[in-house]
Amino acid sequence: MTATADTDTGRRLITSYLDAVGTLDVAAIPDLFHEDGVLDIPYAPEGIPTTLQGRAAIAEFYSGLPDLVTPMNFASYRINELDVPGEFVAEYTSDASVRTTGLPYRNAYIARVTVRGDRIARFAEFFDPIPLVVALGGSVVPAGL
Repeated sequence: MTATADTDTGRRLITSYLDAVGTLDVAAIPDLFHEDGVLDIPYAPEGIPTTLQGRAAIAEFYSGLPDLVTPMNFASYRINELDVPGEFVAEYTSDASVRTTGLPYRNAYIARVTVRGDRIARFAEFFDPIPLVVALGGSVVPAGL
C-alpha cells in the first residue's frame, strides 16, 4: 500500500469512527478497531474507564452510550497525519444533551490515533471533563470557595 493509500485509509477510519460515535451507531464502532485495539480516555471523569482494550470491551462501553446522551453530532473534523506513518491527530467538536438531566453537552476534542493496516490500533481521546460533569448534573468548585 502506498503512503497516500495509507493516509486515505487512516482518514477514512477516523471519519467512520467519528461518524459512528456522533450518530450513536454503536454497532459499527468495534469493527473499526483491531481485535486487540485500545480506546484511551485519559481525562475521563470518575466512573468512566480510562482505558479499554479489545473489541469486546469497546463494544460493551459504547453499548450504553445511546442511553446516556443524544447523538453527539461530532463536527468540524480536522484530521492530520503525523510524521510517523499510521499516526494521526484529529480535532472535532460535539453538540449533544445528556438524557437523564436534559442538560446540553458541548465539548472540543483532540485525539491521537494509531492506524495499522485497515483498522484502528489505538484511539486516545482528550477533552475537558468539566463540561461532561456539569451536563451529568454535577459541579466543579475550587476548594475554599
